[in-house]
Amino acid sequence: MAMLVDPLLSESISKLLEIVISVAKTTANFKPQLEQLKITLERIGPIIYEIRELDRKLDRSKEESEMFVYEIQDARKLVRKCLKIKRNLIKRFTHSLKLKDLDQKLLRFFQIEVQASQSRDIKQTLVEVNRVSDRMETLATDVRNLGQTLSKNSSMSMSFSREHETTLEREKLGWRVPTLPRGIVAFEKPLENLKAMVLADKMDCDDGSVMVVSAPGGCGKTTLVTMLCYDAEIQAKFGERIFFVTVSETPNFLVFVNDLLNPNSFAQQAQSQIGTANAKQNSIEDTKNKLENFLREKVSGPLLLVLDDVWSDSFIENFAFNITGYTILVTSRMVFPKHDMFQFDPLSDEDAKILFHRSAFPEGRRPRPTIHKDLVNQMVKCCKKHPLTLSVVGSSLDGKDETAWRYMLKLLSQGQSVLDLNVDILNRLERSFQALDDRFKECFLDFGLFPEDQRIPATALLNILRKDPGTVNFCEQQFVTQHDLLRQLAINLSSKVALAQRTRLIISAHGEDLPTSISKVKEPMQARILSISTGESFASRWCNMEVPEVEVLVLNLMSKTYTLPYFFEKMQKLKVLNVTNYGLYPTEFENFHLLGCLSNLTRIRLERVTISSLSGPTLALVNLQKISFIMCKIGNAFEKLSSEHPNIWPRLVEIEMDYCQDLLEFPAILCSSVHLKNVSITNCNEMCGISEEFGKLTSLETLSLCSCTKLEKLPESVTRLEKLSIVDISDCLSLSELPKEIGKLSGLRTINMKGCTGVHEIPTSVKELSNTQVICNEEISYQWQDFSNVEVIVVEEDRLESLMRII
Repeated sequence: MAMLVDPLLSESISKLLEIVISVAKTTANFKPQLEQLKITLERIGPIIYEIRELDRKLDRSKEESEMFVYEIQDARKLVRKCLKIKRNLIKRFTHSLKLKDLDQKLLRFFQIEVQASQSRDIKQTLVEVNRVSDRMETLATDVRNLGQTLSKNSSMSMSFSREHETTLEREKLGWRVPTLPRGIVAFEKPLENLKAMVLADKMDCDDGSVMVVSAPGGCGKTTLVTMLCYDAEIQAKFGERIFFVTVSETPNFLVFVNDLLNPNSFAQQAQSQIGTANAKQNSIEDTKNKLENFLREKVSGPLLLVLDDVWSDSFIENFAFNITGYTILVTSRMVFPKHDMFQFDPLSDEDAKILFHRSAFPEGRRPRPTIHKDLVNQMVKCCKKHPLTLSVVGSSLDGKDETAWRYMLKLLSQGQSVLDLNVDILNRLERSFQALDDRFKECFLDFGLFPEDQRIPATALLNILRKDPGTVNFCEQQFVTQHDLLRQLAINLSSKVALAQRTRLIISAHGEDLPTSISKVKEPMQARILSISTGESFASRWCNMEVPEVEVLVLNLMSKTYTLPYFFEKMQKLKVLNVTNYGLYPTEFENFHLLGCLSNLTRIRLERVTISSLSGPTLALVNLQKISFIMCKIGNAFEKLSSEHPNIWPRLVEIEMDYCQDLLEFPAILCSSVHLKNVSITNCNEMCGISEEFGKLTSLETLSLCSCTKLEKLPESVTRLEKLSIVDISDCLSLSELPKEIGKLSGLRTINMKGCTGVHEIPTSVKELSNTQVICNEEISYQWQDFSNVEVIVVEEDRLESLMRII
């Protein structure tokens, strides 16, 4: 029978070792016995810790584990008694025998009965204990197996084993089904009809059937197919063999396949899995072959592939393989006659009213204005029973009085075009936009700066708005997504005036060059915000654009190499630069030094780029206040500059490094940035050290090292940072201790150490802290129970949440 290794067991062993060491230092009696006991405990302590961290299971029952915990507690009492025995020879003799017997019991339990050493060796052969992915696989297994029991029947056990292997394999893959939205209205009938077609025998033919759900934007196609994926009958047939891909208007097939094979990988893994070819076409063909081989070898049984938001029939051909039981379900605004079509009917009158009511009169809103029933019905009718419009218009009227309702109804009633539902809906959404406050209008228009169907990080939006989150991790890993139709609305609204006069200039280049309309503009453009999106084939051929008023520049790119526009030198008002690479490989800039001429830059955010090209001119940004490196390839960029440029970015206030997997140490050169207030180094799983030079950051207020899983300790010099208020070391799995003099941090208000399972002792100096909160899980809270001067906030550990946060 398997047992869960009780956290109390490892904790008891640890405390027993502490007592043994303390008593051995205090008394001269029992020296040989205590030294032997110390050696035994030091041997078995790491073993039990490793086993617990890997999969928390040993070949022993839970009841036996609890019994052994009691024996350990008795052993602690025995060792303590040894302190009181001075000259009584009989007691010294009997207690020495008891200590020897205790040592034998420990050895017998761990070496013979449990075979802990053998278990450790096997597990170390199977996995690397220090790799985060292995720790996360253990968490994922626990989550999936919660509440399940294994049948004693041998045939059922074999079946379960095969399903378990499939589940584990699926967890390593991408193309996961998105979370089902809350508060879904209607779709019961369309869902039943679509399910019937997918489950029909004709969908099981050998050549891979394709079915298309076609409807205008915002009608709920994505919601419908997502509901289908979670349906019990669909789950019974396809199980873990359901894959979901969001395609969008400008898809990159190579990126999609890499996301399937390496959902959490970065450039190095991507290159090894997909490979490169001399020609793009060869690369695509090679990738198609790898995808087909994967589906044939790794996926056994019926397979459902959902391609969401497809704009071209030809793109579907990349996924068409002759595999038995292979079904492709497509959603599109287009009609593809060569494939089976699913008729997606609009909402019924009753369902449209329900959806609108949920948006306009949300639960919990008090007081609620009284709106006449006829006015509500007219509003629903004007929204054309279109789900997105009903939701958007309803939300815009939430809490408004009848006057606002009548004004909105008047706006919606203008222009009754029925030639194109998308155009009609955009017109109605635009009138809803007019009801927003000015500050919300500006924020909404900023959404058009980012590519379709991509997550928009909250920190990127705050940079554009030039807002600060205020507290550490306020926007940690937070992002927003936007419906295609609303993005198109934002672009349309920004494009109502001539190119040269637009406040927001949004440029999309799908080929090698920029659109010809841009090159034809000869006068200086007045845009304050500029967004340029380019594909993987963009040749970095820039026309002679004059944009001297630009303050915010957003570059969305997919190229492995990229040349910054030479008109950078004339953008002397530029304050915010946001660069995001959505391609397969990290982008390397050929002329990154151009940033050095932008002396007014205050914020830079780089995502999935190589920064090895940092140079003197780049570091001459005297006004730079915030810089972010997200999933960047850093290498030794900072090390090469340390001797040449001892003082970089003299006004830097905040630095963020997230998922920079080749970052080994906190760059020592940054310790000279005496104005730094916020340092966030998160999810950098290879970072294992911070130098004592860190104590120079005397202005530091917040320090986040969340999920730096190889970081073993904090520098003692951190205790000199008198302004330090917040420290987040949550999920630093290898952290073994806190700084000894942490109590000197008189301004410390919050310590977040949830998941710091390696910390077994709290320094006594914490008694000097006041008005300090410690956020941790229950296991760690025991370490703080003797310190009444701090407030301990115990948070319940959510294994699934921990898994998603760390990976």
